[in-house]
Amino acid sequence: MRERFPVFDLHCDTAVELSRQKKSWAANDLHIDLERADKLLTHHQFYAFCCVFGEEGLPLPAALAQARFYSELSDFYTQLEQNKDRTKLCRNMEDLVETAREGKQGVFLSLEGPEAIGCDPGRLEELKELGFLMTTLTWNYPNALAGPHGTDQGLTSQGKAFVRRAQELGIVIDVSHLSEKAFWDLIDITAAPIVASHSNSRAVCDHTRNLTDKQFKVICNLGGLVGLNLYAPFLNESGKADFSDVKRHIDHFLELGGKHHLAVGGDLDGCDALPTGFTGVQNWNDLGRWLMQQGLDEPTVCSIFNNNAVMFAMKHLQQKRVGG
Repeated sequence: MRERFPVFDLHCDTAVELSRQKKSWAANDLHIDLERADKLLTHHQFYAFCCVFGEEGLPLPAALAQARFYSELSDFYTQLEQNKDRTKLCRNMEDLVETAREGKQGVFLSLEGPEAIGCDPGRLEELKELGFLMTTLTWNYPNALAGPHGTDQGLTSQGKAFVRRAQELGIVIDVSHLSEKAFWDLIDITAAPIVASHSNSRAVCDHTRNLTDKQFKVICNLGGLVGLNLYAPFLNESGKADFSDVKRHIDHFLELGGKHHLAVGGDLDGCDALPTGFTGVQNWNDLGRWLMQQGLDEPTVCSIFNNNAVMFAMKHLQQKRVGG
């Protein structure tokens, strides 16, 4: 049986935690470091920047959110330079191809909460130039673009302009955290596939952060991706979870026709309750072996863990940078 698995994870909060806790990316006690990620066959990761809330989880003033974003991004650029022998920032498809040739970990940037750029469609080109390839429209609070999960606030006119400009630039829209109303408003105007980077099945675990079957199917029909979230309360309503809960979500999504659209978005370093047996990035190997022992074949596990995300990236990420 395979011992090591390739992983392309659509969401983690490691970059901001490295900055806030003043830790080394190479080796640390967070969920992700480069040393443990090397235990995987390959590792590509979207590192999300969520800079819209303070220590108590409350919204930050706009100026402070933006200042924090640029500070934490600067810190991560420094860590990228320090670890350039084993990582590569991927801005386009060509960079992704080079990571394989060079044997490096692929690093992708995403924004979780556009308050970091003032929810301004006019600043999306700047975001792309900084290396960002994906953005949500909200975090857990309403903003100028849309309402978050658990609310009935839809997409505003500014939100629609934001979506259109992002898609013109090749920035993928991430619907995790978005309200159902805003989700369907987005579906009415989207000109490109969309992603739910870290969301599970609401039919399996009834939480507003999870997707209904209808939402999942339309994401698949558009050619998008859904990343399985390992946060225990999104896996099991009891708030406690194990690998069997992960498999229940996988099985349900596969039954809905998600074979080529299911990925992983572990939410590592963004949550404090993971399934029993999963303490860090190295445990993707353990989960993969367990899933195979439970009857999932190797091609399916590898598609979910890596291949579907790689194919999406190769197909939908622009080859050239803005202005390039």
